[in-house]
Amino acid sequence: MNGDMIGRIIKGRYKLIDERGRGSFATVYVARDLENNQIYAVKVMHLELSNDGELQARFQREAHILLNLSDPHIVRIVDYGYDHTMHYIVMDYIDGQSLKYYMINDGPMEPLRALIYARQITEGLDAAYKQRVVHRDIKPQNILINSKDMVKITDFGLARSRETVTLTQSNVFMGTAYYISPEQAESGRSADTRSDLYSVATVLFEMLTGRPPYEGDTAVDIVIKHMNDKIPSICRLRPDLPMEMDLFMQKSLAKSPADRYATPQEFIVALDQLQDRIRAVAKVEANGGHGGEKKPGNGAPPKPATPPQKDAWIVILSSGQSIPLQAELMVVGRQDPTLGIFPEISLADKTVGRRHAYLRNQHGTYTVEDLNALNKTRLNGVTLTPHEERALKDGDVLRFGSVEVRFELR
Repeated sequence: MNGDMIGRIIKGRYKLIDERGRGSFATVYVARDLENNQIYAVKVMHLELSNDGELQARFQREAHILLNLSDPHIVRIVDYGYDHTMHYIVMDYIDGQSLKYYMINDGPMEPLRALIYARQITEGLDAAYKQRVVHRDIKPQNILINSKDMVKITDFGLARSRETVTLTQSNVFMGTAYYISPEQAESGRSADTRSDLYSVATVLFEMLTGRPPYEGDTAVDIVIKHMNDKIPSICRLRPDLPMEMDLFMQKSLAKSPADRYATPQEFIVALDQLQDRIRAVAKVEANGGHGGEKKPGNGAPPKPATPPQKDAWIVILSSGQSIPLQAELMVVGRQDPTLGIFPEISLADKTVGRRHAYLRNQHGTYTVEDLNALNKTRLNGVTLTPHEERALKDGDVLRFGSVEVRFELR
């Protein structure tokens, strides 16, 4: 399955108009409902995998589980089925970015923001817990943040409910190594809501410090550390956090599930206590080290004026042509009128894919994302991993196929 899927109509109703993301067994598209003009996200299993019974079961399981989950913090399913050779799931379209995007581009987060996101994730998991559903793949890539700063959990492809028939591969290591609990790494069958909460804690750890609790050269190295290594001190990595944050992490990331928070509600209570503690500390600091009201006219110097934001351009090195980057989302590619493909940044070179890469502008932060192009996208000579956003800085050199351009801020 590739970019040629753009323009296809599923079930005589959902027209695929853009590609949003691609995984190992499915691609998510932006689609327009021809009956009511509504925009949805449509997840389509790769055609070459459509005869894989195990993956079909996983795909159908995700649809059935989502049908029974209703919560503001879980992506809602609209429709699902099989159309000719395509298995598909239609979901609400989320206007926003993944949590991973913000972690990459913003770095370590302000503590209250990170705690609010963690609380919303846990509220969604509480709805799943009440339906006896375990997500089993909580990670920043599966957490979407919409334009109203609300969390939406997606990708229940690895989820399992107690009513679900266990698949033959459920013993195999599943999920992502940075965020997986020790018991899930050892045996997926033993994962319960405490395993999901462990994953939320690892995500919170990374939001606050810019790195996950455990790192290694391979997935196996990381998993072994989850199972055996001492829990790192988050306060040592970020000294401005209160010591209660270390105590929270020690409990949340305990090796034994019995030593952790037992339910999402317990986890939420602990998160709320941390928020209260951080707000109290911030209030004392704002009042000059005491709890009373801060008096006006303290003689504090005015904040320096914010410098005007520079305009972004790309310059094609072979010709010197400058192209302004004016939209929030721009497709870099090769025009193909026959297929109705007209990228915002059109490069007339056969080594450039029709939909080669995205350039994004999020409040003045520019990023590039390779769209799994045949001839790849390179940033300063390094080949980019498909569908992983990388921040751009003034002077960076990008290569789309054989076309080199320079990113400039003027």
